[in-house]
Formats: sequence, structure tokens, C-alpha cells
Amino acid sequence: MTRLPEWYRSTAPLPPEAIPRPSASRAIRNWVRGRLPDPDVRGKTMVVYARQGLRRKTAWAGMFSEFHAVLGALAYAERRGAAGVRVDFRSALYVDPARGPNWWTYVFSRAEMPLRSEPAAGEVHLTKPLSKYGKYGGFCDVVNGATPYLYPMTYGVSRAELHRLVRTHVHVRTEILDEVDRIVANAFTPGAFAVGVHYRGTDSAHSVFGLLNDAHVGRVPYGVYADEVRRVIARAAPARHQIVVATDEADFVEFMRTEFGDSAVLYAEDAPRARAGGPPVHFDASLGVSNYQKGKAGLIDCLLLSRCDYLVKGRSNLSDASLVFNVGLPYSLCLR
Repeated sequence: MTRLPEWYRSTAPLPPEAIPRPSASRAIRNWVRGRLPDPDVRGKTMVVYARQGLRRKTAWAGMFSEFHAVLGALAYAERRGAAGVRVDFRSALYVDPARGPNWWTYVFSRAEMPLRSEPAAGEVHLTKPLSKYGKYGGFCDVVNGATPYLYPMTYGVSRAELHRLVRTHVHVRTEILDEVDRIVANAFTPGAFAVGVHYRGTDSAHSVFGLLNDAHVGRVPYGVYADEVRRVIARAAPARHQIVVATDEADFVEFMRTEFGDSAVLYAEDAPRARAGGPPVHFDASLGVSNYQKGKAGLIDCLLLSRCDYLVKGRSNLSDASLVFNVGLPYSLCLR
């Protein structure tokens, strides 16, 4: 893989000749996956189910990985002439029995997303274990492209196209949008330059297995993010600024408050967060919050970041989704 700087900034995109080629392991994976057959979906409804991990049969895909998988399914359905997409997500990480079996409908208003007015000529249930799109292989690669470990610097579907798909088909539930509006009205300082920062800590702790997927196996120091926030503020030179923090680590919130002062730092106080080095939030049963609350809090963080003027982020599907909701949001991506 081409050696890259510590940060990629959307305001200075790479020229085509500087875009990295896939690593050897990713090139092999792409080659194998490319030779798996495509399902026959023309005129049919594609039924998309929650994906499971290969390493552990109980390891389900995360909420925003599934969000991007749905967008990838919609893009694929349009290209292949499918009648529509239906989402049926029953992964144990997010299902709350009191709210029904499909957690997608807890936070988004529609599970059925038709693409044409004519009735579907049947359904295609994407559940096969050994398939390009099935139990283990979803549609994320349609969105992420050939080098998903560098997304959104590199991509398979543009932000503008993903934004169109969201506006057309993927509607956040009204009560969640209302809550986000209340937070913005009550806590965002009018006229201040808002820098969103997303630090994905416990959720990005990888084993050596991550090397096979080109994932980072080490933690990025908090100070690397704080320095980039300072750089952004210095370049923007606003009269007033505010820092909107979203993270799965309580320690990072405390660090940012110490670095920038309590009055400048905004964060959702009731969002579940673990301590640094602990298990990921969606696996931590000791936090005392329901599966629904975990998913809702993640989406609220995502939407708050999308309301900012600039976003400082690492490799994370949550903050990637923020860029989809706000197609014009400039960002810095940590490549460390």
C-alpha cells in the first residue's frame, strides 16, 4: 500500500495517480469475491438480513456497518433492476424484544423500500453462507470500494449518491430527529464554528487478525485528535468555536474537556460509554442500558456530528454516516 500521511483532508483530495492500490491481502480478497456469482434480483425484492462475523458466529456486524450495507444494497438494486429492498435485521446486539424483532425499524421509519411502482415478481432472500451477498458477505464493499480500509478517502459510491439514497429511502424516525433538533437548539452556540470530533476507541481494538484485513491494531493517542482540532480552528479563525465530541470512551470526553475547557466541549451526556481498554459499547452488558438505547445514542451522535461545520474522524462507520447525512461537510480522516 502506498505510504500515506497521518491525516487525509477532504479539502485537499488526492490526485488520481496518488490514490493507493489495494494491499496484497485485499487484492486477493477482492479477486475471490469478484468470482462469486451475483444473485438474480431483476424485478424482485431483495431481502437483506443482519450479517455475522467469520471469526465468531455470535459476532454480528455493527449498526453503522449495517447502515452502509443497506445503502450498498439500494445502489446494487438500482443497478440490477430490482423492485426494491426490504431490511430484516434481527442481530442480538440491537434487538429489544419490547420493540419488535427488526431493530432497523427502531431508528428508521421504513423497512420496505420500493424502487418502482410495479409489484415485485417475488423475493430474493440473501442468506447463503458462501455467497457474494449473504450471511457473511454484505453490500458494504459496494459503498467502500476496493480499499475499504481507506474509506471515505477512497470509495465505491460517491457521497452525493449515498446522500440521494438516504433522502429518498432511509428516513430517521421523527422522534429521534426531534431530539437532535432540541440538542442543537439548546446546546449549540449560535454563530459558533462547530468542530465535530469522533474518536472510536474500544470499538476499534483489533487482534493481530486485523492485519489480514488491513485494519489498524494499535490505539491512536488522544493528542493526535486534539492537535488536528486545534489546526482546524486555527485555519478557520472563527470568532467563536465549539467542539462536539462523539466517542465510545468516557476517557476521551474527559481528555477533551481538560484540553479545551468545559464550556467549549459539547457531548451527549446520556450516551453509553465504556472506559478505555474495555469491551466495545455494543458488547458491554454492564452499562445498564437497553439495546435500543445503545443504537439510538449512536445515531444521535452521528446526526450531531453531521450538524457541525467540520469533522475530525478516524476510520469508523458512525462518522462515515455523518458525512452521508451532510454531503457538504468537510473532514479530516486519521490514517495513522
